[in-house]
Order: sequence, then C-alpha cells, then structure tokens
Amino acid sequence: MKNILLVLREPFLDRIPSLKSLLWFLANKGYKITIITSESKNFTLMSFNHDKIRVLKVKQRRHMLELPTSVKIVLRSILYIAFNRIDFIIGGDMIGNIISTKIASLFNCKHVFFMLEYPQIPTNKHPQLNRLQKYENVVICKADCIITHDKWHKQFLVDNYKLPHDKIFLLPNASFTPEFTFKSNFLQERLKLSNKIIVLHSGGFGRWFKCKELADSAINWSDHVKLIFHMSHRLDGDLYFENIYTHHSDNVCFSLDPVLTHELDMLVASADIGIALYSVDELEYRATLIGLAAGKIGNYLKCGVPVIATRLQSLSYIEEYGCGILVDDEKDIINAIECIMSNRALYSQNAYQCYRTLWHPEKYLNSILTFFS
Repeated sequence: MKNILLVLREPFLDRIPSLKSLLWFLANKGYKITIITSESKNFTLMSFNHDKIRVLKVKQRRHMLELPTSVKIVLRSILYIAFNRIDFIIGGDMIGNIISTKIASLFNCKHVFFMLEYPQIPTNKHPQLNRLQKYENVVICKADCIITHDKWHKQFLVDNYKLPHDKIFLLPNASFTPEFTFKSNFLQERLKLSNKIIVLHSGGFGRWFKCKELADSAINWSDHVKLIFHMSHRLDGDLYFENIYTHHSDNVCFSLDPVLTHELDMLVASADIGIALYSVDELEYRATLIGLAAGKIGNYLKCGVPVIATRLQSLSYIEEYGCGILVDDEKDIINAIECIMSNRALYSQNAYQCYRTLWHPEKYLNSILTFFS
C-alpha cells in the first residue's frame, strides 16, 4: 500500500476539519500516513487516533541558539524519507508546502498542495509580497495537484495562476464525523446555563472574525440570550482576546478549554444558533470568497444548528437553503436571532439538508481518491 507524508509546520491539525477528513479517509482506504509537525502548548495537535496514522514532532524554537522550527521540520522530513519510501507528500500550510515541493523534487514523489488559506496576491492593501508569499505562489504552480475548498477557491486559482481545471480538487472544510442529530446539553452543563438561548461562536478568535464587534453587540441583547465564545486553542497572552475577556457584558460567556474531536459535535449541537462574522477590511478576498472554507459554518450545519453570518456573495447559499440569515451589520443580529427562534425547527431541518447537499465530504473525497490511486 502507498505511503503518504504530511508536512505541517504549525501544529493545528485539529483546527483543519477538511485535512482531518482527508487523512481519515485515506487511512481507512489502507494508506499509511506519517505526519511531521511541531508541537506547542497552545494547540491540541490531533484529538483522534487511527492505526494507519502516526505523528512525528519537533520542538518549536524557544531561544536564538536553537535551530529554527522550519529547519527542524526539514531535517526531520529528510531523515524520515532516507529510511522510508513515500509516494505522496502533502503540504498542510504555507511552510509545509514550501518544504514539500523541495522534497518532492529531491525524492521523486508527488506533491499535493493542500490549500488551507488563499495565497497572497498583490492588492491595494498588500501591494508588495514578501519572499515567502512570492515563493508560495511559485510552489502552487509546480504542485502535482491542489486540494482546495470550493468553486470560489478553484476559480481564484484558475484566474490568478492559469492552472488547468483538472489539477484542482475540491474538499469543503467539513469534518469526517457523521451528522449529529442527538439532543445535547454540553454547553449548558459546562457553563451552568439553563433556560437561555445560546448563540455560539466556535473556533478561531480575532479581529478577522469581528469578535469585539460581536461581543459589543451582545450588550443590547435580551437577558435570556447568551453569546458563547468557544476557543479552539489557548489564547494566553493574546491582547485582543484579553481585552474582550476582561471587559465583556453579562450576555457574553467563554468556553476556554478546547475539546476532543468527538466532543466538538456535542458542544456545537447544544447551541440554538451558530454565528460566523468575517471582516472584509481585514481579510479582503479571503472574506468575500470564503465559501465552503468556513469550517465553523460547516460544523453548525452538520449539527442542525441554524447560522447567522456576514452578508457575502459566497455565503448566499445560507439563505438560499433557508438554513440561516445573513446580516449587513452587527446591529441586525438581534432581529436575526428572533426570526430564527420563531421557526427554529424548519431552519434546523434546512441546515441538515444544506450540509448533505453542499458540505458532506464523501463525494469530494471519492473524487480525490482518483489522484492518489
């Protein structure tokens, strides 16, 4: 059976549902997978186990006399390949892909570019690219295949890199666990809440997701509605987070401890509404073209949780499927909450339907398998 090496410089595999789905799928098909990455106290690397998947870790750089983390990753990868044959190497993030393209050319294996985020192209906000950004753009064109999230991401690659369509495979940012259709009180029990409408913001936290604006808007919510921020990783020392955490209103609560993969669906399913805001000012095309890369949205839908999200063209499917409401401004959120809660059962039913039709990874993974076969 064929062997696959995944190079992931940053240890945040647990925050990439689609990459976890890909690895789980390939492992179930009998592929032997080795992951080389770094380790950090801020991230849970992998909260699932499979007998075909193993992880090799290097320590992140802690002082100037130590080798840079990326150099450690390179050396560990070369050492591994020197004693183990590999057929495919997957780059899981920018540095991972830069390392992977070099290794692929040295050891004559296929390079799979897993496009976690949009690469940087020149824009008004970023007219000049740094060295790594320029090289990532070169690596994209050299890769044997690219796995990205949806039609918006694919068209971006075709338009900006002139890539052939058959080189690009799609995989929405959805997890490998099945639809969650059970009643859950995970957050109610964790945070000791009862008889409250829970609006959940799950996953990443930062100005890119307008977390401060969201927390500020909750000041005007009814007392029976609570905004919960659930963190996917530790945020110790993050000034943006600490400012919001220190000065939040009574309508805002925090779920600070990351959970295991099988627990995440229980947590999400305990919410009444899921929320996902994106700052176009901060993210530019990464927001307007976010589409099926929005992992938190995919997780909400999989658990039958209706969605409130920023009004973006690539998120228009949320209203087309009737599984949520798009808002132009944070002040519109309270009305969206009331509208959804007035007919939540229908919104929830539509959420499952949207997930099955657009997000479910199975049909996409079967297509990707043709490349690995």
